[in-house]
Amino acid sequence: MTLDEIYESFIWDASYTDEEYESKIAVGINEAKKYKYIYPFIQPIIPEKSKCIWEPCAKVIALKSDEELKPYLYLLFEWLQDLNWPGAYVIFDRLLKMPFVLLEDALNHSKIQAEKGKDGLWLMALEDFSKQINL
Repeated sequence: MTLDEIYESFIWDASYTDEEYESKIAVGINEAKKYKYIYPFIQPIIPEKSKCIWEPCAKVIALKSDEELKPYLYLLFEWLQDLNWPGAYVIFDRLLKMPFVLLEDALNHSKIQAEKGKDGLWLMALEDFSKQINL
């Protein structure tokens, strides 16, 4: 299955029942697991459809190992800029499962970026993340 076909399998359509849609997503996620690199699944931009595929893309990312995620941590923390974005909580929860030593630099960098950009929502999400990881 090509990347375009995977993206298509993640797009909801009113003609699908919930079961059909969940089945389509499961097939897409199964195919996406075969991809070595996760970059194409980090908030992909698809004209007029982007955000509707972010939740399944986040689920693909969540299946990857800590080592596979490590090069993408800065981008994954950017996904937390707005916790209302589809997939944000999937990424949040996956990052919580990683050892803090792997996350520390990317988390601190993200906090600095959020402060520089006066991005209050992102700062709140990062602070919430920090509180939870220290449990």
